[in-house]
Amino acid sequence: MVELTTSTAIATNRSKGSWVGYSAALWALIFAGLHVVWAMGWYIGLHQELAEKAFQRQWFLVYDLVAAGLCLLAAVVALALVQPWGRRLPRSLIHLLAWSGAGLLVLRGAAGVMQAVYYLAIGGNKLDVFALWAIWFCLGAVLFGMSIWRFRRTSELH
Repeated sequence: MVELTTSTAIATNRSKGSWVGYSAALWALIFAGLHVVWAMGWYIGLHQELAEKAFQRQWFLVYDLVAAGLCLLAAVVALALVQPWGRRLPRSLIHLLAWSGAGLLVLRGAAGVMQAVYYLAIGGNKLDVFALWAIWFCLGAVLFGMSIWRFRRTSELH
């Protein structure tokens, strides 16, 4: 009876935090979609003038397609952190990929926050699309960080 109670508690504990992993996967899928849209020449969520100049360069198309592929990989990693099939993959690989992604998101989010603070410091009185992207990357970093933490906690229970 104790064994059943323990496994039930583990399953309940795992399902309580799985929303974080699914949210991280959704975050990555949304961002993959945006990169595909940008590669197609639609500049949703970007400064129109800056985007038009940047996207006239061939390498930006390649960049967006590679970024979309990495975002799809991030979605798979996020799901591996919460799905039973993720437990069959090497933990070291899942941790490496998840921590690498979270680290990049932290760096990009921090850079965006510093940029927004700089714009406010030099007299910019409005938070524009740059601040929204900083929030977007910080949200991704938090979601992936929490997913990794939950994965580690539930893995230690096994």
